[in-house]
Amino acid sequence: MTKPSYNERYLVQEIVHIHKILANPSRLRILLLLADAPYNVSEISLKLGLEQSATSHQLSILRTHQLVKQDRSGRSIIYKIGDKHILQLLALSVSHAQELEGTQLHDTKS
Repeated sequence: MTKPSYNERYLVQEIVHIHKILANPSRLRILLLLADAPYNVSEISLKLGLEQSATSHQLSILRTHQLVKQDRSGRSIIYKIGDKHILQLLALSVSHAQELEGTQLHDTKS
């Protein structure tokens, strides 16, 4: 068996890290919402039924890992998806989950 190169180990580590961030339901819901349109913290909190402090905390994590970006609009900070790769990852995840819906595989716990 060939030993993985440094680059391969780094890539695997980064992919695992991204998926760990996405594994949080609140963060994933925020990203799915932002995939449709940019919003400020208050709008995100209201639309998802989350406390504003919890929303801010999750946005901070997403921003730190470059999954979301922020723009200032007057006195408000508007959040949006970080880049097209995040949109593609979300779209593929949604598509895969929809394919699994109603199958036995969907109902098993990992």
